[in-house]
Amino acid sequence: MKKRLIAALALCILSSMAVFSQSQTPKELKIGLYGTITGTNALAGEMMSKGAQLAVKKINAAGGINGIPVKLVIYDDKSTPEGAVRAVTRLIDVDKVIAIVGSNSSPNIIAAAQISEAAKVIQVGCGTSPAYTHTTYKYIFRGTANAALPNQAFVKAMKEMGAKKVGLFYVASEYGKSGIANVKSLMGKDFDIVAEVQYQPTDTDYTGQIFRIINAKADSVVVYGMTNELALAIKQFRRNGFNGFIYGPEGLGVPDIYNVAGEAANKVIFGSGAVIPQNIESAANDVEKEFLKAFVAEYGALPVSDVAYRGYDSVNLICEALKNAKNINDPDSIRAAFISIKGLPGIAGIYDFSDASGDGLTQCRTYVIQDMKHVPYDIWKKTYKK
Repeated sequence: MKKRLIAALALCILSSMAVFSQSQTPKELKIGLYGTITGTNALAGEMMSKGAQLAVKKINAAGGINGIPVKLVIYDDKSTPEGAVRAVTRLIDVDKVIAIVGSNSSPNIIAAAQISEAAKVIQVGCGTSPAYTHTTYKYIFRGTANAALPNQAFVKAMKEMGAKKVGLFYVASEYGKSGIANVKSLMGKDFDIVAEVQYQPTDTDYTGQIFRIINAKADSVVVYGMTNELALAIKQFRRNGFNGFIYGPEGLGVPDIYNVAGEAANKVIFGSGAVIPQNIESAANDVEKEFLKAFVAEYGALPVSDVAYRGYDSVNLICEALKNAKNINDPDSIRAAFISIKGLPGIAGIYDFSDASGDGLTQCRTYVIQDMKHVPYDIWKKTYKK
């Protein structure tokens, strides 16, 4: 009897030791980040990285996550899906990160999604394509507005502005194709699509595509692509004689649009979760104002792309889930904590992930470029005269 009691006690002690070892508090929490640090979208990737680093600095200054410091591990996906696959594989297999901030390039997120999903590692993407949320993925979320929201915003503006004959101009990539497909579904039968043309990401001369749209007598144009591409395209649209309104997604909210296109960017209307204001005082909410103050203090100037906001919000969302997870060693516990996020203020809006779709925002804002400034559409329209 005594021997059995000793054996049972020993087993209990060993079991307790195993539980303790599995739940040991780590010395640091590694969060991975991969983005377009180099390549065609390097500026956006740099901004995302800086925003994320600023969030980590703030969190650690406040004591980390339940007393545990956060470390950000950053990799360049080189603006390619192949680079994203390599980065995510390394983050999971070598760096052993607990969660990942996904690329600002949606095709790159899609390429690497199955890797993080199989490993049960939370990935919070900074890309806007609708294609990676509202799917069977359980561990992928979004740290910005789904592109469907800006699309809804500018299509609504198109209706209000009386657009009838519309030309579609978009990049021949997953981002452009899925974005335009969503736009067309929102347009329904309210508009006549008179021309639909694509361009390659490597193109710099869009004259042929532009003339197809102009010759089709379009009164309005929808553009869909990366900021650097659209800035050049808008300039060429104006130079070739198109003077109507140009509509598009959140990428049109980056200052590079009017820095490159100049006055040609006027009469551009777009939807966006957030845009970089002219100054800190013009911030849309307190979270944005606090971020901009910290960004200027850290880097010496305002961010040049709202992708900085996405990196910042994404890190904060991950840390909120880690803070509330019952067991940070259990991926399902972290996921459950992420889905429990509700009513959390971010720069882009109030996040609520309780429907488990992967998206946490349900609305965004609409802007127009006037005198090379971003003006809230609702305010601008009150004084607009046709």
